[in-house]
Amino acid sequence: MNTAAENKEIVRRYYEEAFNEGRTDLLEELIAENVVNHDPVSDETLMPEEARGFEGFVRHVEAAHEAFDGATVTIEDMVAEDDTVAVRFTFAGTHEGPFAGFEPTGERLEGSNMVFMRFEDGMIVERWEESDSLDALRQLGIVSSPEDLEPAPV
Repeated sequence: MNTAAENKEIVRRYYEEAFNEGRTDLLEELIAENVVNHDPVSDETLMPEEARGFEGFVRHVEAAHEAFDGATVTIEDMVAEDDTVAVRFTFAGTHEGPFAGFEPTGERLEGSNMVFMRFEDGMIVERWEESDSLDALRQLGIVSSPEDLEPAPV
């Protein structure tokens, strides 16, 4: 089992080297083959054929770069305990491609996100992400107020 410091280093490498530099080849060193990505944007309702496993995780990174020109993550804080790392980061990019069912707006997005990553045998096996989706939709000009959103089906 890795130490908390070793797990934090893997998370740092994921964001700074694999994500920011678009080095999906590096993911083989960091992500387990059976990884589960609990992220509404990568959920099977939006990416049905790509939502699970290693290839789905790779596709998650590629899709972010396809949707947001200059997509970058800046790590603000990390906390690790046992087999889990919590990271707070700022995501920034310009919406130049389809994303989560929305056509490109050309608007710049910058928002805070929080992610928990769980490790087994030195590899990321689960990832949970929470972000302020309403703020993101406002920044992209998709909504101006919560009333612009369609109610979720019951």
